[in-house]
Amino acid sequence: MNAFESLIATRWIEAVAIALLIAGVVQFWRGLRGGAERARGLLLPNIGMLERMEGFRLMVWGLVLLGVGAALLCNLQWLFYLALGIGFVEILESSTLIAVWRRGGQGTRRHPA
Repeated sequence: MNAFESLIATRWIEAVAIALLIAGVVQFWRGLRGGAERARGLLLPNIGMLERMEGFRLMVWGLVLLGVGAALLCNLQWLFYLALGIGFVEILESSTLIAVWRRGGQGTRRHPA
């Protein structure tokens, strides 16, 4: 039995996994539809690209929570690492794009020498 399986063997981890699944569904839906404020969401009409990217980041965060919760509930170590790895990369990329867009693209242009 490895460390991952010994962690899963405890009973309280099922409650944590279910809480992660519920939080993941809420974040996923918020990323798609924008939540109560309807300010940013991937599927909302008539919003800018920055708000869509913020919705995408929320949606990916929800998918990470869903993946981790499912991995803990079903004792799938590969899904745990896959959800964390892909989620980390996608959230890092989208956060970088959002930061650049918020700055107005300053520092991304090359000046002629």
